[in-house]
Amino acid sequence: MGKVRKVVLSAVAVIAVATAGVCLTTDVMDNVRGALFEKVKFEDDSNYTSVPPKESVDCEYYESNGEISFGYDSLYTESQKACYKSIGEAVYKISEDINEFNMYPVGKVNIDDKNFTEKDIDICVKAYTMDHPDVFWLANRYSYGSAGNQSIVQLYSYVGGVECRQKMNELNQAIEDLVTKIPGKLNQYHLEKYIHNTLLDRCSYANGVKTAEDGWEEFTTYGALVNGSAVCEGYAHTMCLLLNKVGIDAYYANGYGESDAHMWNTVNIDGNWYHLDATWDDNENAFFNYFNLNDAQIVTDHVIASSLEDIKQSEQAEDVYNIFLPECNSDSANYFVVESTYIVDFDESREIMVNDLIAAAEEKDDMFTVRIDSGLDFDEAMKVMFDEEPYYMFDYIREANESLDEDHQISDSNVSIIILDTFNAVVVKLDYE
Repeated sequence: MGKVRKVVLSAVAVIAVATAGVCLTTDVMDNVRGALFEKVKFEDDSNYTSVPPKESVDCEYYESNGEISFGYDSLYTESQKACYKSIGEAVYKISEDINEFNMYPVGKVNIDDKNFTEKDIDICVKAYTMDHPDVFWLANRYSYGSAGNQSIVQLYSYVGGVECRQKMNELNQAIEDLVTKIPGKLNQYHLEKYIHNTLLDRCSYANGVKTAEDGWEEFTTYGALVNGSAVCEGYAHTMCLLLNKVGIDAYYANGYGESDAHMWNTVNIDGNWYHLDATWDDNENAFFNYFNLNDAQIVTDHVIASSLEDIKQSEQAEDVYNIFLPECNSDSANYFVVESTYIVDFDESREIMVNDLIAAAEEKDDMFTVRIDSGLDFDEAMKVMFDEEPYYMFDYIREANESLDEDHQISDSNVSIIILDTFNAVVVKLDYE
């Protein structure tokens, strides 16, 4: 038999550092009360530019305007909801005058609640930015104070209004180009897969970017879709934006991966929620290892942060927490459940295996996934497929080759496999002679 080269990935884990480096979400909001607040001239709105909200995209899949409201719906006081709505008006009005912090003020936010706390502000800003991944220009800084019976919040933009409008047009064009090229008649799973693969094809992980000061665009949808470079937050915001634009509910999961702050997505496919980590899928050994995982699977190498419900009674918001976090308890849309050739018995599954290998070879697919029934011992199955008599996988390849022409012959001389024991699955990399 030919030589087998193995990569064994126990649990779900694939070492994302191999391509992604350290993955950090945007550094904690830099919130300043007092002196900074007094320097902001709230009454001077004369040199502000209004930027238009995003426009809809005319295509088959554009079922809604793509608005997300999970953050707003999770707010638990009327003052928080009023603040959120006021933020939605303020962000589209941006100063052309850069301040001493190299940022541009946006319209001020007034809340008729003098007891509105920094924790309330943090929750509202987080909820708004997560519901609006297209609002890419907001900086990770705000100042706040009070006047009479009002609390006042000043947000900032990384760019002035005119430049922001130009970047917004570039982002809208990139979104339209992507969405209008989606093939027709895809179900939700394959629509999600198309968007996932397209993002990974056009975006690379921004190694060396740890804070917004290193490169703020890499934390945004603009960085991912226009510049083709992002960190985990940019990947997550972009997946959320695109999926919601084509009618698939998606949001975010905040937590930690390899002890560093990390962000990924939660996605609703056919009524069930799943975890989707596009950042960690952007890895030569990952493939779809993080495509629609349940809670039990994702926590093998991710730590999910506290929920908003958990921190309601605390005085201050935690650095990393989740505004909205659904329960993910299904594996029906997991990649390995949907895509793999399923082996219940090596002899009974022979015809299915051979036919699926033929189909893969005719398309010149570069990988072939096999899932082993839980009734079989997985380790023993790997032995008899690749290492010991009767070498079932090589037998299946030989039989498939008998039905393939010379341009589609599958090589069995140097087979590479990736073993994923969490899914009872093995990925076979297909080479052609």
